[in-house]
Amino acid sequence: MNLKISGNGLKKNCIVIATFMLGLLMLLTLVISIKGVKSTKKTAEVVYGDSIQGKHNIVKMTKDKNGNIIIEENKLFKRYTITVPNTLNNIPSSQKNGYLEVVFDKNTVLKLNSSISSSNLKDIYLTTNNGKYNLVMKTKYKDNNFVYLNNKNSTNQVVVLVSKVKKPFKYKAVLNPGHGGSDPGEIFGNYYEKNITLKIAKLVRSDLEYNGVKVILTRDTDAGQALNDIADFVNKNKPDVFMSIHLNAMEKNPNSYKGIGAYYYDENGLQTNERIRLANLVLKHTTHKDGWLDDGAIKDRLRVLRLSKYPCTLVECGYLTNDSDRARLLNDGILGNLANNLSDAIVEFLTKK
Repeated sequence: MNLKISGNGLKKNCIVIATFMLGLLMLLTLVISIKGVKSTKKTAEVVYGDSIQGKHNIVKMTKDKNGNIIIEENKLFKRYTITVPNTLNNIPSSQKNGYLEVVFDKNTVLKLNSSISSSNLKDIYLTTNNGKYNLVMKTKYKDNNFVYLNNKNSTNQVVVLVSKVKKPFKYKAVLNPGHGGSDPGEIFGNYYEKNITLKIAKLVRSDLEYNGVKVILTRDTDAGQALNDIADFVNKNKPDVFMSIHLNAMEKNPNSYKGIGAYYYDENGLQTNERIRLANLVLKHTTHKDGWLDDGAIKDRLRVLRLSKYPCTLVECGYLTNDSDRARLLNDGILGNLANNLSDAIVEFLTKK
């Protein structure tokens, strides 16, 4: 049988076929969208969250007025402060593309403090993996992100600094925790100067770096140091400021001597005004707070000051042999304030010349 189709019939059939194909294409598009093909228009936050979900299980974080995670920020850094039990001796951490991960034991309680704004919640996650908690914080740059463990008596603080700008450091400081190793410094009972000065220096370091001052410690463990080596270390690193941190002591009439003293020395008139100004700024920021008295700005030919080629001071942070000063040195809250005040003195010295 011969089938003849006129021109008009052919045209109608083509229209029918085209309409059918268009409907089929629309149906296929609808099915694909229902199955959830990923959109390329996801925000960075959503993509970041998905990338974490693909590797670990996200744990819902709770907010509490006594939560042990606090978030602060300035123009340079976002600072996460996590208070944890003092049984933790080290905190493993790693940095990957777009985030910094700090690992805690599964028994560690991690809660957000209720003071944290909702805008900061998108940058922090808690995940589980291999029986551990991973606190994950979003990073903007691969450099200048830091994790510090500050030791305390009853708790430790993990301080995480995440850079908000590519180059946050305008200044450099060298801090020297006095004594160390076989040289304990001053001793009162079981309290050694070398341990307290290291604690203070680490607290000052994290606060200074949050404020844009890169810090180099002459030691960050219980290691001994010769005075000439300390001065050489300072001069090699060419800092904008150098601070040596010590404790004082007095055997006779120990409770008659107390307070914070700041020492300076200007070898051959080197940086006389700068060094005197730095010593006075230390006293301005540290004394008459938390009960500290002003023991004076004192000129003394101390070797680390005499040999340093950069503005410097040696700070005697109270008398270990004085009952009230010692009580302050053993109080973590007061010691933290002291470190903040030492940091404030350095920041003012560097920025308000």
